[in-house]
Amino acid sequence: MLDVLHVVSSQSDIVVRLAEYDSTMNFKVKKSFKGSLVKILSDVEEQTERLNDVKVIIDGNSFKRKERKSYPGASIREMVLNAFCHANYFIHSNIKIEFFPDKAKITSPGGIFNATMDDIMSGVQTYRNPRLVNVFDKLHLIENFGTGIPRTLQSYEGYGVKPEFRASENFFIVTLPNVNYSQNESINESINESGNESINDLGLGILRIIKENPGINAPSITSLLSEKDHAITLSRVKNEIGRNLERYIEHIGSNKTGGYYLKKKE
Repeated sequence: MLDVLHVVSSQSDIVVRLAEYDSTMNFKVKKSFKGSLVKILSDVEEQTERLNDVKVIIDGNSFKRKERKSYPGASIREMVLNAFCHANYFIHSNIKIEFFPDKAKITSPGGIFNATMDDIMSGVQTYRNPRLVNVFDKLHLIENFGTGIPRTLQSYEGYGVKPEFRASENFFIVTLPNVNYSQNESINESINESGNESINDLGLGILRIIKENPGINAPSITSLLSEKDHAITLSRVKNEIGRNLERYIEHIGSNKTGGYYLKKKE
């Protein structure tokens, strides 16, 4: 049985390894955490949060900027906690957390304990290290309710990618896709590929109005925008359309009766 007093003390010989790689598998970050398992968990959580990059993207439905973490919700934390709580610390191996450009991979020694993959995917709890789980629970580090994997799956709903879970006799491996690497949700990809900095707030406002009012003309766009900002004029709207938005919108019809529409993706 795991000696909990030992593994949570500074004399613990447990090592957790963390790395980040570039696209050619060169190390960008390489760390080993030793000592008290509680201290290791704190250090690992801090490091994984730093590596969970935030990207500013444009939502193609609302044409508003929003921030999106590479690993959504509490997914990365939940899977790190899962590894710490359920690892087999008697196997001569380490918990390993790796960040690749397109994914994060968490490998923990010890396969599934007294359950099936279907069981744990549905939130069934089993305890390889019940005393350790109790300590983490007392320290309010975990909820101890078997919700880690279901919550992680829920975090990825709507992204078009999902976590993968693999188990062997001696290891449990979780792969979390980087949602900012594989943009599969309903995002206007042409806008994000060109760089969010190229479209200012006025441009986004114009795009949003055209999406909501297909065929609208420039004076009407100006009228709607000027309700919130009196400094917006027809010349500013036309200038913004001509300089920055021609890639995304098109004018259909005559100058007098026509209007603007969002271009369809090819």
